[in-house]
Amino acid sequence: MLNWRQCSRLIPVVVILGLSGFVCVQYYRCWQLDEDPMTRTTLLLSLLVVLWPLCYFLLIAIARYWLYREIPRVPDAELPVCTVVVPAYNEGEHILSTLESICNSDYPAEKLEIIAVNDGSIDGTLHWMEVAAERFPGRIQIVSYPDNRGKRYALYAGFSTGRGDVFISVDSDSIVEPDALAKLATPFVHNPTIGAVSGNVRVANPDEGIYPPMIDTGFTFAFDFIRSGQSVFQCVFCTPGASSAYRRSALVPVLKEWRDQKFMGRPAGIGEDRALTNLILREGWGVTMQRSALIYTNVPDTYLGITRMLLRWERSNIRENMEMYTFIFKDFRWDDRRRLFMLLTLLQYSLLTLLPLLMIWVTLYNILATQGGILLGIIAMALLWSTLPAAINLQRKSLKLIGFCYFYGVLHLLTLFWVTPYAFFTVRNSNWLTRLRANSAGKI
Repeated sequence: MLNWRQCSRLIPVVVILGLSGFVCVQYYRCWQLDEDPMTRTTLLLSLLVVLWPLCYFLLIAIARYWLYREIPRVPDAELPVCTVVVPAYNEGEHILSTLESICNSDYPAEKLEIIAVNDGSIDGTLHWMEVAAERFPGRIQIVSYPDNRGKRYALYAGFSTGRGDVFISVDSDSIVEPDALAKLATPFVHNPTIGAVSGNVRVANPDEGIYPPMIDTGFTFAFDFIRSGQSVFQCVFCTPGASSAYRRSALVPVLKEWRDQKFMGRPAGIGEDRALTNLILREGWGVTMQRSALIYTNVPDTYLGITRMLLRWERSNIRENMEMYTFIFKDFRWDDRRRLFMLLTLLQYSLLTLLPLLMIWVTLYNILATQGGILLGIIAMALLWSTLPAAINLQRKSLKLIGFCYFYGVLHLLTLFWVTPYAFFTVRNSNWLTRLRANSAGKI
């Protein structure tokens, strides 16, 4: 008789196969009903865009549930010297909680260097850094700049001066689980070919409105499923800023190139995490994930905040996908498992970028052709697609979160469908789109 663990492996696979069969049947029915060449061309293109992600997710499911193995934590004596860099801009009192969680971790204090970088904040951020330094004497080094230079330069300040063999970046509004730092550093000890490691990011404010719990389900899908599957092939595409670790020998050679990166002649001010991961993959290093290295981070709880966050992510993904095409085929070999999977993943990401554009095309064409029911059909497809993240979130055994998967699927379709197309056509924009925050708790 199957136990829960075995069922959790089978459910996503069954869901993916079921979705694939349903999609093929529906597309075949549409093909039989309409012989118009334009309609059939649209159907073929949309079928490709829909089926390819399902095939990719099937591969990810097999890798995640049957092949992925987390690397067990090594003893304290074997842990490397580690530098944790925390860049901050107008975070106020949030930075205090972040630094406290790092100092209270179970990483050996004599092997842990903590660098807090104040990136020209005009609120109380520097004050709260100093409070943290007073509470933990000799543990926190503060670097402060009078002007805001951007997150990439703030991280560079820590990376270029730190003494660690491993560098870990932690966002200034995140909380680190006590054992997370040690788990992030462990793969570097076990495997000398690993250049970077991703942690598992969870939402710290899931009860604040309707958007944080929806993002929480998305994080489960992105980290517990996608990145875990990518980890099997040592090609995790993005080590997130909230929780990422880098080997010194992999980081230092690309550090200045990363800091000075430009896109279409402009400084690349966004997407520093995906860009750095890209460079490390380009140099032939493996990138993996530690699922149990948990870090909790705050996410926006308003529609405006969510759209700004998603726009940054989408623009960064489009840019770095384009950049990856410039080196993915260099010295390409079909027997190179990592490089082959990188190519498959890159194609998957590219198609997901095109999917909203195709959906707009399909919708407009059907409206112009006065074919009814298209909106209901698209909503039904969104609900069906939501079944996959719902299946992934089953492991958390929360009906509320599963419900949010379906709610988010429809809400994203109706209110956030424009984000990816807009990001595509405004990809040169490097603004963070965040308003200046004057956190009342951080004022002095």
